[in-house]
Amino acid sequence: MKNYPRQLATIIVIVGIFLLAVSGNTALAARGETVEITSPSEGESVSGLVTATGTVDFMDFMKYEVFLKTGNQLMWAATVFAPVINGNLAYLDTRTYPDGLYQLIIRTVKTDSNYNEYPGPTFAIENNLGAPLPYPEVESSPLYPPEAGASARVRNCSGDNLSFTYGSPQGFCSADDLWIPYKEQNSPTCPYVDLLLIPDCEYRGSANGQGQTKGATYSFVAEHGKIYEIIYSGGQQIYIAEIEGDERASTDTGGLALDDSTRYQEMSTPEAVAAGADEAAKPTVAAPVTPDAAQDETILPVSGAGRETNTPFMVAAIGLILFLLVAGMVAVMRKRGHSAAN
Repeated sequence: MKNYPRQLATIIVIVGIFLLAVSGNTALAARGETVEITSPSEGESVSGLVTATGTVDFMDFMKYEVFLKTGNQLMWAATVFAPVINGNLAYLDTRTYPDGLYQLIIRTVKTDSNYNEYPGPTFAIENNLGAPLPYPEVESSPLYPPEAGASARVRNCSGDNLSFTYGSPQGFCSADDLWIPYKEQNSPTCPYVDLLLIPDCEYRGSANGQGQTKGATYSFVAEHGKIYEIIYSGGQQIYIAEIEGDERASTDTGGLALDDSTRYQEMSTPEAVAAGADEAAKPTVAAPVTPDAAQDETILPVSGAGRETNTPFMVAAIGLILFLLVAGMVAVMRKRGHSAAN
């Protein structure tokens, strides 16, 4: 350092400290995800209808997904567009899975589509049925008011495979074509797909059963935080309505505002969460989603400003670093010029 002016050394030290501070803030922001599964527990044996309970809460929330992993196979189980704190994460009809060992996996997805995966407990499914049931008796994904937009559950309650399209005349809105399998004759449930919609968009589309030349058309405006139910029952019959969604467990504070002091609390025991789950309303219509069908699930982009990120700080940091480096070089050149003049 003896060949450099003292001013340049000072600048380098300041830049280093600033970079450490910025990187520290970035690492801190990357944390802050709370994922805890209270039921099923590690090593537990389950059968029949099972409610997975726990907490999934994080910044810039878009959704979380629940998967069951057996061997190298990862099977979709549920998608929820709202945080859950000490409540019901998913409803599983274990009779639709072969008996064996499974691990619960939680995937957290932020509004920028980045995601993390958290391995949960490994448990055994023991129904002793010989073969899995062809369809579940409950809908696996709880319907809570969405955090990052509006949501819609599209159910195919007809006997034909459904081609469902949606789009908007507004350029910033989203569009896609979906395929939803038909409802089994004896099934108490309808296959479904959940969508996350952009608020204030007017959505239009059509629903056509397989082999039909003319189906049903629809339109509605998505409002932030609202849940919409879209039911196709065949031909030109389609039903669209705003619904309240599922009742949360009495222990669940995930639906409270971020500034509500009672939103955040110590994690409950599995027994307390299970007790709250027993008091919560269970879905009455379910949807079988096989691993192949789960790949057809479409998640739309969301609009609006999310919670603050570190991007502005990083831009400011880069600008300050460049300014300090240029100032340092100028100081060096002036120093050398002054020395040469003398």
